Amino acid sequence: MAKETTKSLVKKQVEEINKSAEITEAYFVGLLWSDPFNNFSEYSDTITQDEFIHDVWGFYFELGRRMYDEGIKKFDDITVHTKVKEYNIIDDFEKYGKMITIEDAVNIVKENVDNIEHYYEVIKKNYVIRQLFLLFGEKVLINKGKYDWKKMNREQLAMYWNDKVNQINLENVNRYEVENLYTDPEEFIRKLEEDSADMLPFYNSILLNSISQGVARGHVFMWGGFGNTGKSSIMSDKFVMSCIANKEKLLIVLNEEDAQSFRQKIVLSILNHEYGTGFDRKRMVNGQLKESDKELIRKAFQKMREMIDGVDSQIKIIFMEKYVMKDLEKIVRFWANRGYINLLIDTHKVSDDSQYDQRWQTFVEDMKTIYRLTRKNAGGCNLRTVVTFQLADSAIKNRYLGFDAMAEGRGAKNEASVVMMFRPCWSDEYEGEKRELDCYKLKKRSDGKGYDKEFFKLEKGKTYYLVFTPKNRFGSNNENAQPVLVIEPAFHRNAFYEKGWTFVAKDYN
Repeated sequence: MAKETTKSLVKKQVEEINKSAEITEAYFVGLLWSDPFNNFSEYSDTITQDEFIHDVWGFYFELGRRMYDEGIKKFDDITVHTKVKEYNIIDDFEKYGKMITIEDAVNIVKENVDNIEHYYEVIKKNYVIRQLFLLFGEKVLINKGKYDWKKMNREQLAMYWNDKVNQINLENVNRYEVENLYTDPEEFIRKLEEDSADMLPFYNSILLNSISQGVARGHVFMWGGFGNTGKSSIMSDKFVMSCIANKEKLLIVLNEEDAQSFRQKIVLSILNHEYGTGFDRKRMVNGQLKESDKELIRKAFQKMREMIDGVDSQIKIIFMEKYVMKDLEKIVRFWANRGYINLLIDTHKVSDDSQYDQRWQTFVEDMKTIYRLTRKNAGGCNLRTVVTFQLADSAIKNRYLGFDAMAEGRGAKNEASVVMMFRPCWSDEYEGEKRELDCYKLKKRSDGKGYDKEFFKLEKGKTYYLVFTPKNRFGSNNENAQPVLVIEPAFHRNAFYEKGWTFVAKDYN
């Protein structure tokens, strides 16, 4: 009798899963079809047709995925019917209701795109449950003790049953480490101090350092900007100058400008920071240097030599005519083994040896390679890695910069611990304009107890940049109260002065 009761319970659970999945899968596929360009880019490679319980939604998912892979950005009636004939799937298309079925799903959910991740997770969990059921049988759907499959997510379910298998082989494990949560507080403090000592602060940048504490070893820092806005210039001043000042070995990998062009930026930064002067960089480019310019350049190199204690090889510059990821990995590992623990890649882009049909796939997969090189364990080199990258041209109209500004390669954010991106201020954000920004800097109180906000406006006639922080594992990001940093560039000095903070409305026009 008990056995029959168990079977009846399991049958009921299976029916509930199938019924719920019919709605969830319809909503998920409907959202994919409602905005193929953005949504299929995120999910086309993370889920397969086999993971759908209901064949109808597996069919429409796979049809949409194939069209997306061909570069089709909008699934209109004519295009879909053309592709159905081309793929020779007319019978299935008609069996499942042709365009009426998918259009109904799109109309229901097209305004609820924020729920797409939830639907995705439910589908993935259902697939995990079915696979576990095949391996372990009815017990997967029977709650026992602390085990409650309905309340567990897919990772927890997989971990629970994987643990059951691991326990069988535990006695065969030669060595593993177990630590208690509680430890000696002095040991805990010592490790904290060790970790913080591995942070390399940005050069002369109190506000920028307050966001991420600098660049940590074993982590990737991504710095994004639009074309020709100064990505390389800013990182040369903030990161490269920090390596010089802290006598840190650094490997600079360039794939757009050469070493001589990069040196120009550092010369100007040193003149600005060390001597409070500079000169028009155009004279470096056209070769029309005055004798006073030449003297300043000599002073800059002399100062640089002093700062690096005469170790000319402290910073290496490598220009890659072809940005090939397998070559980059060999180069980085070679120099990392010689103590070059800091890495600047300027600029990360789609590599020339792409093995993927879609550019965004290459961009993301290459970032995974860079992270594997950077991380502390699992064969990594324990580097501090800074990667500059170009924001999508389509995002230039965005007032607020978030992950959408990374366009097709936004999945690359997963490999970085910190993602920052910047843009020039818009004309309507200056003082007296309709969208003027309320900016502020913190001023210490006369009694030494705390700070007051001192407000200011953006002054017309000057150039300002706004620095956004969409991701930050070492502090707050813009989604949880981190303000936007305001800086003022001075390219003739290769200097970027921190002016204060502001908040930008989260709109994209």
